[in-house]
Amino acid sequence: MSSIHSERPVLQPVILQGARKINRRARGHGTSLITLPGRHGAPNTAIITEAILERKAAQHYLAQPDVVSVRAQVGPVPYRGLDNAQHTHVFDLLVERGDGRRIAVAVKPYALAVKERLDLKLGCIAQSISPKFADEVTLFTDRTISRATEANNARFHALRKVEDTEADAAVRRFIGTLTGQITLGRLVEVVGLGGRAFRAAFVAVFSGLLVQVSSGVIDYSTVVRAGRLA
Repeated sequence: MSSIHSERPVLQPVILQGARKINRRARGHGTSLITLPGRHGAPNTAIITEAILERKAAQHYLAQPDVVSVRAQVGPVPYRGLDNAQHTHVFDLLVERGDGRRIAVAVKPYALAVKERLDLKLGCIAQSISPKFADEVTLFTDRTISRATEANNARFHALRKVEDTEADAAVRRFIGTLTGQITLGRLVEVVGLGGRAFRAAFVAVFSGLLVQVSSGVIDYSTVVRAGRLA
């Protein structure tokens, strides 16, 4: 029976420091260190998020296959407010997609965003923001994604760190023969390898090799089909 093993040395990730000092007394504070796999042989990097909701937002964008980088606490960005005065704003996240587009993300609980009329502030920023900094300004709240999506994003972030080329290859070969729909439980039975196959199939959903057909938290009962990238 084979096992997961890597001969590569364990290297400490490069921590990307944010532009804003973390307020550890703020409501909803929950500092997290999110490690991002290095691309093309580059060392792993890590970002520090300063709130639980901010971590969920970062994991949401990192779970999207066309996102190549996420940075935390980026700025300050100058803008002219509704009072016609100059202000600055530090964005919680800066997301870069594979096509080069960058999204400046403000993260705020929905109730607080409504109370502070954050939409008006972001509108002012969007009108004056430099295209060299970002192409789009958006708001992420606790209503942006479902609890199931939050859970799937968090599990994907954990599972993507596990290297198992044998299981990945076995699942890819099976997907290449898949013509209809199948549950992940049945896929694991056919491929073998137990939980290793489940991990590989779970990651395949996020990479586009598989498409989640049934909604909810991804488990052995989840129905999937082959994706466009298969």
